[in-house]
Amino acid sequence: MNSDVIADLKQFITATVFQGTTDIRDEIRRLDLKIDDLSDSVHEDIKNLDGKIDDLSESVAEAISTSNEATDSKFKNHEHRITKLEKKAV
Repeated sequence: MNSDVIADLKQFITATVFQGTTDIRDEIRRLDLKIDDLSDSVHEDIKNLDGKIDDLSESVAEAISTSNEATDSKFKNHEHRITKLEKKAV
């Protein structure tokens, strides 16, 4: 091998490695863009879920409150009836 062949091989190897790294950089940039798009989509989905969870939480709280009011009303009614029965028994 003479110096011209070695210089050609060095140039070929350099060009090949440069092209390979350029392709890898381009692919990384494309992947970064895809990840950014997915990240935005995930953040939007999380916001939507937060809203749905808030709505569900409010509905559950309202249902519990309504149930507690109904139970309290029944309890007071029973308490009143028991007091009346106790007075009659005395």
